[in-house]
Amino acid sequence: MSSSDFMGGAGQFTGAATGAGAEKPGPRYDLRPLSTGEVLDRTFQLYRSHFLLFVGLALLPAAVSTVTGVARLALVGPSGLHPGPALVRAELISGVLSIVAGLVSIVVYGITQAATTWAVSAVYLGETASIKAAYKVAFKHWFRYTLVVLRQVWAAMWLPMVLFIAAFSIAGIFTRYRGTGLTALMIALFVLAGLSMIYAVWAYLKVSLAVPAAVVESLKVGAAVRRSKQLLASRKVRVFLLGLLMIALYIVVGMIESPLLILAVRSRGAQAIATRAIQLGVNFVAGTLIAPVGAIGVCLFYFDERVRREGFDIEWMMGKLAPVEAAAAELPGPAPEAPAEPA
Repeated sequence: MSSSDFMGGAGQFTGAATGAGAEKPGPRYDLRPLSTGEVLDRTFQLYRSHFLLFVGLALLPAAVSTVTGVARLALVGPSGLHPGPALVRAELISGVLSIVAGLVSIVVYGITQAATTWAVSAVYLGETASIKAAYKVAFKHWFRYTLVVLRQVWAAMWLPMVLFIAAFSIAGIFTRYRGTGLTALMIALFVLAGLSMIYAVWAYLKVSLAVPAAVVESLKVGAAVRRSKQLLASRKVRVFLLGLLMIALYIVVGMIESPLLILAVRSRGAQAIATRAIQLGVNFVAGTLIAPVGAIGVCLFYFDERVRREGFDIEWMMGKLAPVEAAAAELPGPAPEAPAEPA
């Protein structure tokens, strides 16, 4: 891939992040094979040095989640309604709202991941970056990035979904026609459905670099998924360790929220609403601060795999040197001396 094709075509970096809010170009990070610890360390280094940029990009999905929670709180209340037609109607509206919010969240997640990938790539390679420029690039192909995220979800969840649906179907039949055969089949399906979650994690790891591949190389959905599988053919464990780090961070947040959950269950009236509102605020702050860690880490793993497999560091340097050499060749040289006249 030529340097003009990088980031989806020439000019997506140069001059893209001008105007207010644009970060000044910094030193380019050295492109070399990194260990897992070095990638994680560089992830936090990038996040810390460009904190406002990445937090600003993470505000959108956190805001969507918070607005959904506020809408459900206003509809059903912190402890639900009393049994009756009002509860059924509220739960129905809440279910529809949850489905719509889930679809919107997938779209927003794809756009945010693409914008963060662009920003990480710009900062990592010593170019300028801004929130406006990152979202401008992401919204240009927002539907493609949404489909990439859906492919990632489908790759991980199709087998567990099939097994759980089959298990619950057998359980429904079992309530009418009890038998030893149905019992054994139902238990086997539930066990297989539980074990299939291991396959779900492994399948998701294979396609976890699809969004960076789609953004950086301007690939379509199927090509981005295949590209991720190619790059992670032998080093999926490193991305798995990044996932464990994200889970640990969210567990810490959950431990902070647990007293609020207990208080929300036991309290009533205005106190319950206030507690639930505080919990939504904590979720908003946590989502804004933690989400960039995963997005930055995935993008750095993408670059590291390309450096290891394809010599991307040499390719990038050659692409940067080529315009300089071409410009030097066009510079006028000294005028040739006129031949001396014969005496």
